[in-house]
Amino acid sequence: MIGRFSELGVYHELASSREFYRVLLAGLLGLVSYLLDRGSGSASSLGMALALASLTLNGVPIVWNAIRGLVQRQTNVDELVSIAIIASASQGEFLTAAFVSFVMVLGALIEQLTSESARRSIRSLIDLSPETATVLVDGEARTVPIPDIRIGDTLLVKAGERIPVDAVVRKGASAVDESAITGEPIPAEKGQGDTVYAGTLNQNGVIQIEAVKVGEDTALGRIVQLVSAAETHKPQAIRTIDRYARWFTPVILLCAGITWWVTGKPSQAVTVLIVGCPCALILAAPTAVVAAISRAAKAGVLVKGGLFLEAAGRADVVLFDKTGTLTEGKPKVDKIVAGDATTSDYVLARAAAVELNSTHPFARAVLNAARCADVTIPPAEQMVTHVGLGVSALVEGRSVEVGSAHLGDGRVGLPPTLAGPLEEFKERGATPLVVYEDGQPVGIISVSDHIRPAAREMVQELDAMGIGQIGILSGDHERSARIVADSVGLTDAWSELKPQEKLRILGGIQDDGKTVMFVGDGINDAPALAVANVGVAMGAAGTDIALETADIALMNDDISKLPFLIQLSRKTLRTIRWNIAFGMVFNAIAVLAGGSGLLSPITGAVVHNIGSVLVVISSASLAFASDRTA
Repeated sequence: MIGRFSELGVYHELASSREFYRVLLAGLLGLVSYLLDRGSGSASSLGMALALASLTLNGVPIVWNAIRGLVQRQTNVDELVSIAIIASASQGEFLTAAFVSFVMVLGALIEQLTSESARRSIRSLIDLSPETATVLVDGEARTVPIPDIRIGDTLLVKAGERIPVDAVVRKGASAVDESAITGEPIPAEKGQGDTVYAGTLNQNGVIQIEAVKVGEDTALGRIVQLVSAAETHKPQAIRTIDRYARWFTPVILLCAGITWWVTGKPSQAVTVLIVGCPCALILAAPTAVVAAISRAAKAGVLVKGGLFLEAAGRADVVLFDKTGTLTEGKPKVDKIVAGDATTSDYVLARAAAVELNSTHPFARAVLNAARCADVTIPPAEQMVTHVGLGVSALVEGRSVEVGSAHLGDGRVGLPPTLAGPLEEFKERGATPLVVYEDGQPVGIISVSDHIRPAAREMVQELDAMGIGQIGILSGDHERSARIVADSVGLTDAWSELKPQEKLRILGGIQDDGKTVMFVGDGINDAPALAVANVGVAMGAAGTDIALETADIALMNDDISKLPFLIQLSRKTLRTIRWNIAFGMVFNAIAVLAGGSGLLSPITGAVVHNIGSVLVVISSASLAFASDRTA
């Protein structure tokens, strides 16, 4: 009972009224028993009956759970407490056994309530979702439960109401507070065509929205699932503690036996059993991990598990993709060069047809240019994404490819009319997209992007934190990668990389014994995100693939959160180490004090729980960690 409540992933709600009043009733019965027989040489029948009732209420559940644990071959600290209770009761010390049971169960309750501070940010996310929404049916407003909303429904959201689903604004405009989802404190202006997320607050306007994701598929639903599931990914610290914890029961039993043999006093052996319970050590890591993951979620950083949180704190190399990561990911087409036998509108129309269903930032730039130019976009079939290279499809019976010059293994050289502009675009830092038709180059589209304003400061903070190597792994050409690297203060920049070449570079660095964090846009960087020790995806609020491929996701594309993430991870590791050291030293001193007679069984139970609560409070402090790196 006591030990199993310390496993945060499987606990039930200890603060329920039934549990709370049972503990208080047992404590009250024990207190009355003590007051009745205080000062007398022997226990009265009534006092003994009250003590037995108190012991039954609190002690029997502990013993029962210990037996169940032994049957399931899950040795736990409950066994030590159970032996202490049975030993006290067998000597006729019913009041002592009752008080030990009361203090231990009350201590578990306090530990659990204290641990809840680490979970409040997750629970607050769940509470963000409204229970009902206003759906427009044939122009008539109807209030319906959230589970009844379907994709495609039109909803009305008034000022001051929370948005019930992920949706697209179809009518109206408003400022929406998205801080609970993205961590961004400044309200975002939303108008027709913009995306809004479930759980965010509509501040000052009336909007009509069309549902695109409902229930668990919304950004809010994915966050809750992700953070809740994160507890099942145990970091190395927890696995190490688990290995040592299984030896505690036999070791403490041996210590109790030696104490009884040396002193001849069963009460001192019972005290050793009580104070020897390694609850503080067992709580050392999981409470810290839950608190840190919750704090990160509050800042818009989603960590899939303690394993990845731990790895982020040990990262000594941070590598970035360029487009959509160090740059804003909102590129624009600034020039189109057509081949001798075609026109710029033809090149743009072919490229737009292929890019129509792509989610890459360059695809959006091409489509926006096509719409602005009012060109007709022909239908495309059999679209295929060539990761890190580009896309291809059949357009009006012809094979059209759009991407880097490496597309198709660079099998076709560019004619002079295109080779010159290609070098010109590279020279000024733009990204050239080569358009092929039936294997022949027909034009080049120049796309330019802007560097994120926070990128340079973020790199400076990472450097100040002692990250040994910070660089770019880009599929773009050398000039473009170099310009971005120089602008944000990076010395290392790999360019014109195919996906397998990115993996080779990552693997080489890891072979040198370094822990690598790779940051990409979560769309075309899946292989690198998977291979890196820690994969961090941008744009998690808008793309499912970011949550699927990365270990950590930034909800608001806020790259400035990376130093906070690494700092929080390092602080978590320090807290875990401190908790472990404190738990081991505290237990050792308590065992010595109990064995030498300095602690009675009752005071030993109090001291034991003080140690556990101190560890939980230490971990809970991570939930209030500052987002400043200085």
